This record gives sequence, structure tokens and C-alpha cells, in this order.
Amino acid sequence: MNQSNNNPFGGLKSEGLEAARDVLGGGGAMDSGLYTGTIKLAYAGKSSGGAHSMTVVVDLEGREYRETLYVTNKQGQNYYEKAGKKNPLPGFTTANDLALLSTGVPLNEQEIEERVVKLYDFDAKAEVPTKVQAVVSMHGKPITLGILKQIVDKNVKNEATNTYVPSGETREENIIDKVFHAETGKTVSEFTLKVENAEFQGKWGAKNKGVTRDRSTGKAGKVGAPGQKAANDAIGGGQKQASKSLFG
Repeated sequence: MNQSNNNPFGGLKSEGLEAARDVLGGGGAMDSGLYTGTIKLAYAGKSSGGAHSMTVVVDLEGREYRETLYVTNKQGQNYYEKAGKKNPLPGFTTANDLALLSTGVPLNEQEIEERVVKLYDFDAKAEVPTKVQAVVSMHGKPITLGILKQIVDKNVKNEATNTYVPSGETREENIIDKVFHAETGKTVSEFTLKVENAEFQGKWGAKNKGVTRDRSTGKAGKVGAPGQKAANDAIGGGQKQASKSLFG
């Protein structure tokens, strides 16, 4: 697949970053579990603070799942540094896994085209036609998602500091915790290590199916959640040679 010149993710490489591992992490929102569906839409975005994102919309047998994944921090880096090592941002790992496991090539080499789609506008309080940079090479591709249900703080804006802090109330949400190849069930790590049979998907399902993870702080005014500070702080609100397909 040729890299599109207007790919906003074109500079985001995984080379030099610590390898992502298969780790078992500790309507309303869907129950935690494995869901297979089809990618309807994926498109690039950017926060007011300058962090780049990819929003993915997946049709899970008639139910639409949507999540925005922040792939860089405000400085445009797809990693944060800890103990002298460059660790990929969780959002970048998930977005790159989605690209690799749906098409066989990484996020920075996906085909990008301008499309007009209906997106919710907070000012208009309605969905309005909006131009987006769509990752069209991922559209229509099957994917399996390990989705978690978690309890998180409801945040409110502190006008004095212009930051969002926990209100003392909570809400439920879903997040993509792991991505799997729809046909084989393999993870990116299993493809990379040339594992013959998928093993991690079964382990993930056994550990997480039906489990709700509580990530709330239980206090008003406390910023952040245990174990997530480094990643949260990092986000803050010429011709290349084509790489070989993950599948082959």
C-alpha cells in the first residue's frame, strides 16, 4: 500500500519505541467482552491543545461503537518517556493495532481521503455535515475488539485553574483494551512473533468478560487516576519505503 502524501499520521513510527505487549489489565455501556464487527469509519482529528487523534466507528452486529484515540501528545509525539525509555501512548498502540490487524500495514501508511460525514456539533446541538480526513483503507474491514466497561469520574471544569477535575460523581464508559485479527484471533505481537495459534484472545476473554473495572477516584477535585498519570500528562488534551504487510 502506498503512503498518501496527506496522511496526518505519516510521521508516527513505531520504530525506536518499546514494543507493545499482550498484557491482561486489571443503552448504557456494553458489558466487557470480545466483539467482532466491521470498521465503518476512521478519521483523523486534533484537539484544541494540539494532540492528534483517530476516531473509529465500528458496526458491532447492528450496534455502533465509536471511540476517539489520542495518538500523540500536544507536541506531536506518539510516546512518553519513562525510566529512559520511549513508551508508545496507549491511544497510538490501539490505533496502530487497528490499522495493522484490519489492513496489514501501519497507521502511518494508510490511505487518507477527504470525506464529508455527519458529526455532532456542540454549538448546533445536532449532527451536521463535516469534512474529515478519512482513513479509507480501513473502511469495510472486519476487526475483533476486546472492549472493557469501566467506571470513571464525571469531571467538571474548575474555572479558577481552567482544568477539569472529578466532581465526586461517576459514569460508565467503554474503551478498547485490546485489538485482535478477526479471522485468526491473533494480536499484533502474535503475528510479529510468528505464533502459530492465537492464545491471548482466550486469556483476555476469560479474565475480562462481564467484569466492570472501577477507575474512579472516589473524591471530588482529585485529578487523574492511579497508574495513568504519565499517559494522561503526555496527551494533555521525502518518499518512504513501504513496509511489509503484517500478514505476510
